[in-house]
Amino acid sequence: MFNDKEGDFIIVILSPAKNMNIKNFEQFPFEKPIFYEDTKQIFKTLNNIEPQDIESIMKVNKEIAFKTFCNFKDFNIDKKQGHALKCYDGLVFKHIGVEDFNNEDIIFANNVIRILSGFYGVLKPLTYIQPYRLEMGCKISINNNKNLYKFWNDKIYNEIIKTNKPIINLASKEYSKTITPFLKSNDTFINIDFLTFKNGKYKTVATSAKMARGQMTRYIIKNKIKNIEQLKDFHYDNYQYNEHLSNETNIIFSN
Repeated sequence: MFNDKEGDFIIVILSPAKNMNIKNFEQFPFEKPIFYEDTKQIFKTLNNIEPQDIESIMKVNKEIAFKTFCNFKDFNIDKKQGHALKCYDGLVFKHIGVEDFNNEDIIFANNVIRILSGFYGVLKPLTYIQPYRLEMGCKISINNNKNLYKFWNDKIYNEIIKTNKPIINLASKEYSKTITPFLKSNDTFINIDFLTFKNGKYKTVATSAKMARGQMTRYIIKNKIKNIEQLKDFHYDNYQYNEHLSNETNIIFSN
């Protein structure tokens, strides 16, 4: 019942949030992390880092560094605590609004949504995860790879592209960069941008754009959107499809 169904789906990629609140979808099973062994390798490095080093490497304050340190000390990759889509607590995820998802919504989300992660690589909504903090852009050496981009190399791309479905990019550049360098001419990769017209030009307003990414994700799940054309009907907070700014690989919504 909970496995991916064949069908004319898109794949939507999201960035994770820094803040987490561990919860799960009751009555739904936990799925094993896709990159189980890779996450174990990263953990071996992180488990040997002291709080003061975390503070420096991750550019966070003492409180966050100590909390991150404790989370890694408590980490056990086999511990089933929460479902990925329900655990992230940032602005995008608040606007996805999973609290009112029914079973059909959750199953559809698990088919379509993929959360990119510096620690886990790729997460499906029903993948089990634990509290962690590790941004993809963090300059940490793993197995002689100078950073996480080098460590993951093309693994994330290969996992996302293997469905042979159009990829809808609602992730930040920090995370979409795990895919874009490896794209081939026959891959369909659509960037979604939310632009605000201000002082005579269009620009991205970060907070509004994050909220809109969350709302679009919700729209996709609630309306069971299966193709690119259907995305263009989305509107939120005066954002609407802008045909003149859009092209084959970039769909722009403006207000």
